[in-house]
Amino acid sequence: MPSLLLITKLQSSIDKLLCCLIPLFLALDCLNGALLQWHGSSYGLSIGYKFVVLLLMALTLLLQQPRLAFALLALLLLLLAGPAMHWPVVATRWMLADIQLAVKAVSPLLAFVYLLSLQQRQPAPAKRLLKQTLYISALVLLLNVLAGVAGLGFTAYQPLDGVAQSFLGIKGFFYSTNELSAVLLVISCGLLVLSWPQYKAAYALISVCALVLAVLLLTKTGLFGVLVLVVLVPLLMQPAAFWQRQRRVIAIMAALSLLLLMLLLLNGEYLLRLLGIYDKLSFVYQQRGISGILLSSRDYYAGRIWQTAADHYSDWQRLAGVGQGGIALYLKKYFAELDWFDLLVFHGIAGLLTFVLVFAVFIRHSWQLRTSGAGRSLLVLNLLLLLVSSLAGHILTSGMLWLPWALCNALLLQSAAGKRSADERYS
Repeated sequence: MPSLLLITKLQSSIDKLLCCLIPLFLALDCLNGALLQWHGSSYGLSIGYKFVVLLLMALTLLLQQPRLAFALLALLLLLLAGPAMHWPVVATRWMLADIQLAVKAVSPLLAFVYLLSLQQRQPAPAKRLLKQTLYISALVLLLNVLAGVAGLGFTAYQPLDGVAQSFLGIKGFFYSTNELSAVLLVISCGLLVLSWPQYKAAYALISVCALVLAVLLLTKTGLFGVLVLVVLVPLLMQPAAFWQRQRRVIAIMAALSLLLLMLLLLNGEYLLRLLGIYDKLSFVYQQRGISGILLSSRDYYAGRIWQTAADHYSDWQRLAGVGQGGIALYLKKYFAELDWFDLLVFHGIAGLLTFVLVFAVFIRHSWQLRTSGAGRSLLVLNLLLLLVSSLAGHILTSGMLWLPWALCNALLLQSAAGKRSADERYS
């Protein structure tokens, strides 16, 4: 009995500490980038903070669901088994890089499980925490882009030799443009779903802000993903009866959307010149063709990495994973930036299975609540992130996305489950 009381007190203390730390997630990443730009070093601020958050979540899982905790630990060790065989012949920094990447791949599951557990133990505080974190994160994104517009922080892209590009994009103090685009998708989805039922004006304002941020970032992920969410969320949030009554309206909207797409294609050159990226895309097209534009030459780099691994390592070593250092010994660009491919090369079959497992968990939970608008919207978000992860990377290999992604899933699943329960009560 005393030991059970001690565990309960420890659990309560950890929850309170995490409730203070979690809302600061994006703010500390932003501060980390500011320190990096102003002082040339972030002093390990972001890494230290995330290590503490993950450690506290892992301790909670060990107290609440020890079998699941040991399963995630086993998965982490399996991811590191292959790379560990190459650590004696590479620099120590590659060992740390492999550990960091493996932790990133497992982190979304750990965070998601913790937040679901918190919702079961303390529903009201958990809901408050999730919403506060979402709103604070959105505010951080807005303040960050305002700082970028004011000339502070980093540009989204570096200038290319021989390419005249009038606008290089804005990402403020965040370091990775692609990771920031994925975070924008997740935060936008959460805000759009919560605002639509009662606050249509807020939905319009959020849509405009999200689209402006996506345009300033100049990434295909941001532009395409945000546009899809802004258009689809109002439709996905409608009850089933709406789809039966409004078939003609939906058909007209589909036709107008197709017409708009055709107009965009016909005026594509003008729009790209207006954004300042026409010359860059033209240069990439001449070098790599249409796949170079769609995949940003990731297929080319993936081919080089795979051939390098085949030339220098045996089949069983590649199945176990050769680690980042194993490829960096021979290639300067050792990341293809395709999550499934990078995890396969660096961590072998275990990496590929982790990729499948993480998306399977998130998609399965959102699929189970597809009868609600929030569940359908969340399903679309998770499918979008799967597409981005498969074609552009920076989802499972991201140090910025794992907590906002898990948080948005936990929040919208709670909203969807609550709506379904209310519907069942009054039906």
